[in-house]
Amino acid sequence: MGVKVKASKIYLPKFGWMRFFNSRLIPDGFTIKAATIRKRQDGWYVSIRIEDKSIPDYVSKPLAEVNSVLGCDLGITKLVHLSDRYQIDNPKFSTNKKAKRTLKIRQKRVSKKVKGSKNRKKSANKLGRFHKKILDKRTAYQWGVANKIVSRKVDAIALEDLNISGMLKRCKVKVDENTGRFLKNGQSRKKGLNRAISDASWSELILKIEYLAAKQGKVVIKINPKHSSQQCRNCGHIDKSNRDGEKFICTQCGYHEHADIGAAKTIRDRGSARVRGDSAKLGVNHQNAQKVSPRTCVQTW
Repeated sequence: MGVKVKASKIYLPKFGWMRFFNSRLIPDGFTIKAATIRKRQDGWYVSIRIEDKSIPDYVSKPLAEVNSVLGCDLGITKLVHLSDRYQIDNPKFSTNKKAKRTLKIRQKRVSKKVKGSKNRKKSANKLGRFHKKILDKRTAYQWGVANKIVSRKVDAIALEDLNISGMLKRCKVKVDENTGRFLKNGQSRKKGLNRAISDASWSELILKIEYLAAKQGKVVIKINPKHSSQQCRNCGHIDKSNRDGEKFICTQCGYHEHADIGAAKTIRDRGSARVRGDSAKLGVNHQNAQKVSPRTCVQTW
């Protein structure tokens, strides 16, 4: 006997009928395929995978019909900069002043408790619930951001192809050849940047954008972001000194613009060039990105 749902009760193999909070009703025509149970800091959750074979798959727009491309530049000060000059704020859920103070206090309370004691478990559970609260806020916010981006009237969305795991790696160790002592390698400064990148959760945001774009039949293009914020859009000159924070002033021709918005426009132009020229290679990337099917979805309680 498989998984069954009836009102506020669910039948799970080897467990039998159990009560649960039915937060979302299963739509008509869908059948239950599997269920996953997991424990989080505030209780147990069940995710049910449902399927309806009568619903056709989403069909993305053919590459020949792609006329407009939206460029997206991910950042820290602002979460996303779009090529149409629209900017989306970064709330910094775990790195803002209030969250950092709360985390510091609760982590200290855990460390001061005796290991293995009930009080330590209570403090650790309270800390875990706060981490979960941050995660839930970030997830809800990212869905809203992804919906804002995908709902714009464009045929394709160009995103940065970022190596986020490489960006979070520790700096290489530097050793003095004569004394053998460790030298400063900038890791203490990079630690704050790593926390900010992890808090922004770019990889999760990109997945949400790809999911919603596939549902609306839009193409997602991954672009190499190399020198996108250092390249002059007027003369093409590439120089690290062109950029000073959020300001971009070309050292060769004097062209000036917001650095991140300029980068988003560069990503948009590179995406448009790939649509026009390298359509064969783009077709492979486009096909790999469209892995969303309306027949199957997951509902969590």
